[in-house]
Amino acid sequence: MADSKSIKLTAKEIQTLADRLTSRGVSRVLDDQPEMQRDMRIAARVIRTLLHEVDRVAAICSDAAHLLRNLSVEVEG
Repeated sequence: MADSKSIKLTAKEIQTLADRLTSRGVSRVLDDQPEMQRDMRIAARVIRTLLHEVDRVAAICSDAAHLLRNLSVEVEG
């Protein structure tokens, strides 16, 4: 069930979000809040790692689907 306040992001938009978090995490504007900077940098790395894992699993699923679609069985007999 979709919440009226929910938003849908593409992989590119998620990557852009991670980039913004990294930029803010190294920004001098937040030098007085090192914990927040650290949290933003870690959040960006987590997002990038999750995107990488999604891509990796999607590739495995795609390969498996291709194998299943082209399945052939040789029966001796």
